[in-house]
Amino acid sequence: MTMPVSKKLNIPATLKKRKESGYKTIDRLFVYGSLNNDYYLQLLTGVKLSSRKGLLLNHRRIQPENSFTFALAWKGYTIEGRLLYNVTPEIIKKLDEYESEGKLYKRKIAQVQVDQKIVEAYVYIGKPKSLKPYFKKGFQERDRIEEFVEKNVNRYIEQKAAFFINYDRESLPLKVTRELLSEEVHNILRQYFQDSGLPPFIIKHEIEKANIPKLKWLKSDTKALQYADNYIKLASNFMIFNQLEEKFRNDYRGEVQVSDAYYMHTISAMMALKLMVDQNNQLKSAFTQLEIDRFNPDLLYTDYAAAAILIAEELYEKQKVNEINDWVNHNRHIGMLPLGAELEFSNIGYKAINAKEGDDPVFDSFYYFYNFDLMRRGWKLGAHIDDHGFLNSPNIRTRGFLELAFGRYKLLGDISKPATEDPWILSQIIDLATRFIGIRPHSLHISIEVPPNKPFKELTNPDYILCLLLLGGDLREDENGHLKEMRIFHKEILQDDKGVNISRLNRHHKKPEDDSWTPVVEYQFPRLFYEYDYQPLIMALKGFTLELNPYPFKECINLPSPEYYKEIESMLVNWADKPTHVPEKSIDQFLCLIEKGLDKEVVVMGKEHGKYTQRILGRIEEQLKRRTKRIQKHYASLEQ
Repeated sequence: MTMPVSKKLNIPATLKKRKESGYKTIDRLFVYGSLNNDYYLQLLTGVKLSSRKGLLLNHRRIQPENSFTFALAWKGYTIEGRLLYNVTPEIIKKLDEYESEGKLYKRKIAQVQVDQKIVEAYVYIGKPKSLKPYFKKGFQERDRIEEFVEKNVNRYIEQKAAFFINYDRESLPLKVTRELLSEEVHNILRQYFQDSGLPPFIIKHEIEKANIPKLKWLKSDTKALQYADNYIKLASNFMIFNQLEEKFRNDYRGEVQVSDAYYMHTISAMMALKLMVDQNNQLKSAFTQLEIDRFNPDLLYTDYAAAAILIAEELYEKQKVNEINDWVNHNRHIGMLPLGAELEFSNIGYKAINAKEGDDPVFDSFYYFYNFDLMRRGWKLGAHIDDHGFLNSPNIRTRGFLELAFGRYKLLGDISKPATEDPWILSQIIDLATRFIGIRPHSLHISIEVPPNKPFKELTNPDYILCLLLLGGDLREDENGHLKEMRIFHKEILQDDKGVNISRLNRHHKKPEDDSWTPVVEYQFPRLFYEYDYQPLIMALKGFTLELNPYPFKECINLPSPEYYKEIESMLVNWADKPTHVPEKSIDQFLCLIEKGLDKEVVVMGKEHGKYTQRILGRIEEQLKRRTKRIQKHYASLEQ
């Protein structure tokens, strides 16, 4: 049947436009960059697609330094990749959103050669001017996927923000809510990559169930009110730090990026701490001006978060942050052994354990830490309360030390990654965190991952432990003028039933779902000092591990000579009570052992690392000999 010429077909406007423009529906997509990775493709689409190897004709791959690839039309060139089949409109819609089609990339139809045949397929072509900011920041493929997931998470955060928070300033409600839920967002991102994607309803559920902290409970808790000013100031400090850390990580992706084996926030956290410590006077002024250094019953928890965000924006001056970035790049010294650290703080020192109400007039030994939601505020630094028991719930009040555990990104279950492989970075973040926290430093634990396939050996010379105590212990006079090693003498690392906790073998799980664990030796003897460079101690422990790798004193099931180690511990207790100088011969042997161990690293890391190692070895020797002379002078003065 022929339709009359005068009768017009009722064609929808969108379809008509597509017909007029020669629009084609194609179910093939050529991929060459992040989408050429099946893992990333499934993260973005939730499906696996069949594919064949192919060549994109008349296009050229562009690979910016330290960033992701993109393609440009370029006659005569080809790009190797894959042709994906059965690409549905729903998949294209998801990928258009990921690629910011029309802004960062343009999706077009191009010719692809597959098995000597030429077919048409979609391909995403980069827009260099729009992509330039990403290249400048050093974005990698995973960073782009993380940004994409965060955009989806932000949609649900915006909904929550609209319900809970009302500020006139545009975007501030989103920033405040995101700050208060930053730990939950981090867990969603981690789970998203771990599970190859998450359905939107799960993301929505996780955001909806996360609570916005409140301060109403304080009105009926008169005891907590006595300490509220100090807790509020600590919470505000953590929130400013979180904001700065995120800014550094976003703006300097290339510089702060680490492999998946390490904690992703270490370097950016160090940079944020550096900025806060360097700008301490400006920070104090801002605290006073916005009145977030004290508890105000008229302010909500969200108000303190808003003020912290505004302060972070003021502190983050481009010249200063660029100087910090240059400082990091100039001083980094990547090594071979994964490292970590735990820092303990208490205004009443070792008395924090078994402290009674009111013993600590500043924080009441952190009894209200979890009530002020401080574990969620300080999660990037692994902040929690250590009562020398087992952390099983943040809902239980307890007194103890405030502990920062670098790399411990999931406190319940003790899930952690090494903080770094760089002794300089570990030493800097220890020093900066100690100055940032503003609480009396107490002790330091340094962790070293056991080298693969390197068995433990018996300690050949007990004086080596004395050398370590000279480098990192607490050698000073007591109130009666008697020289002591205070960590052991005060029984901080001495238990009557278990002996001296110089070192212990720990089992670290890097992923919550893993049954496997990594053996880590944790050295528990160091004292945490204010403004102290721990590079000599860290490098000494590294050389000690690489050359000798002695059995840890505790938690080592196959310790071959337990009686020998008990004798060493007895010697350490006596020495701590009355330290005597370490024989010069033992110091020389210790230095030789350390140098041999560090030389193994130099062979792998190269000449520049060798110069750094020799410089630190000189400092190790100088410290050992200076502290031995101090012991000799002390007893010489008593004889006069």
